[in-house]
This record gives sequence, C-alpha cells and structure tokens, in this order.
Amino acid sequence: MAFEKSTKKIQTMSALEDMRKSLQSLGPIPNDIGIYDYAVHFFNIVAMFQDKYSLQDLSGKNPVAGMDDLAAHMANAGRDKYGWVRAKKGEPVTLNNLYLGNFAGIWTAPAAEFKEKADDKYIQDNIQRQLRVFIKSHREPMIELSGKVLKNVKNPNGSILFRMFGNEKAMEK
Repeated sequence: MAFEKSTKKIQTMSALEDMRKSLQSLGPIPNDIGIYDYAVHFFNIVAMFQDKYSLQDLSGKNPVAGMDDLAAHMANAGRDKYGWVRAKKGEPVTLNNLYLGNFAGIWTAPAAEFKEKADDKYIQDNIQRQLRVFIKSHREPMIELSGKVLKNVKNPNGSILFRMFGNEKAMEK
C-alpha cells in the first residue's frame, strides 16, 4: 500500500512537471485565427493530466502550498459537460468539443463554428478575446503554481515545521 502511494506520487510529480513544461512551451498566445489551435493544445494539456492523475496524490497527510489554487485553475480549464471542454474523459479536445461564446451577445457553439467565420470581424474580435483572457488567466498561474507545488513536495525545507523551527528541529520530528 505504501509502495503504491509512493509510486503514484512519483508518477504524478513527473506528469505535473511534464504538464508544466508543455504549458511553458506553448509560448505566447496568438493574436489571430491561430488562437483556436493554440486553445485546443492548451486544453488538451490540462485534460490529459486530469484523465490520469490527481493532485491529491501529492499531498498525503500534509497540505502542499499552492495545490488548492492549482487544482482550482485545472478544474476551471478542464473537462465539464456544460463548460468549455465538453470532451469525455480520455477523448482529445478538438475544435468540435471546445465550446465558446455566451459572451458579447454571441451564442454558445463549438470553436470549429467560430473558426469557420474567419471573415466576421465582430465574432473573431470577441471570441478571440474570450479565449485570450481565459487562457492568460489560467496558463501563467498554472505554470507558477505547478512549480511551487513540485518544489514543496520535493523539498522538505518547504514544510511548515521547517519554517517554524528551522532545519534541525524539522528533521528531528
């Protein structure tokens, strides 16, 4: 049982680091029609992590600083049958199961439908802005928080005991 938990923790840490690197490698958010493909890639990174791993596997008995905030960002950017990403567990996010709209008087529809309306300036300006704001509000915090969580899981010096008593006392406990 303890071995299983340790193995799961190590696998989750490795996957979280991979997710962090993938989010970093996305680079800047495009300011054109390319944002649709960028968004699909972004949402796939989050959804694929969620399909196989749980941040709870990292915490054990002690809370890990930053984990709750990271979990909230991931839940918001993850799968939800009534949300943005309507892909089922294990199914890749595509332009057809990524729903946008319900914004600026624009109906809710799959991203593919909005991407096809490339010549409609009003739709493109608003839907691309919606995507840009959403991704920006989640991507950078997820990169920062995943780094913080990994550091606090790996580094016993990040423990509460260390901060309260210093290294020698924390190691005695």
